[in-house]
Amino acid sequence: MFRSEKTKRLDGAGCFALALVFGTLGVLPGCSSTPRPIAVPEPIVLPDAAPEDFALSITVISPASADDPIDDLPRPQRPARYVVEPDGVLRAAIGPGATPRVYPRQTRQLDAARVQRLWRLVGETGLLEPGTLTRIDNTEIFFPQRSRPTALVYIRQQGAGSHFAVRLPVGDAESAAVGQLIDELAELAWVPE
Repeated sequence: MFRSEKTKRLDGAGCFALALVFGTLGVLPGCSSTPRPIAVPEPIVLPDAAPEDFALSITVISPASADDPIDDLPRPQRPARYVVEPDGVLRAAIGPGATPRVYPRQTRQLDAARVQRLWRLVGETGLLEPGTLTRIDNTEIFFPQRSRPTALVYIRQQGAGSHFAVRLPVGDAESAAVGQLIDELAELAWVPE
């Protein structure tokens, strides 16, 4: 069956009319609903001064074993556990036996200026930002692969505790900032370079 030239023009005109009607209504055949905007979390504004309940613990889990000389590793990558309590007590344990369940002896008492410096370094890590991908449920029950050093970080501030696992060093800003924080803690605990 052959169509006449007049029928072809009506088909084209009919399609144009349908497209015009659907376009006016905002409905196009074959299209899904309007995309929803992705909610961007508001950035957290940290106080300038460390909160009274500020506490910090970092455990560096390293592939080094008891037989490996850990002094050959860069200081932030050496297996260790550092704990800073709200009253400024610094506790440190160095070596492969340091785990999140180890509670080290007191190493020294930090003055307010040093606690404030640690607080500023914590803020620079970006860990407390809402979009961080390093957040975990609990540092005591998280077991990272030992193929590379990992820092298990706990931060308590303003009545809330947060847990993180940060691979070291991976070259991103978060990893570098956490490495700097660990190095500062090691320096305060008199760990040689």
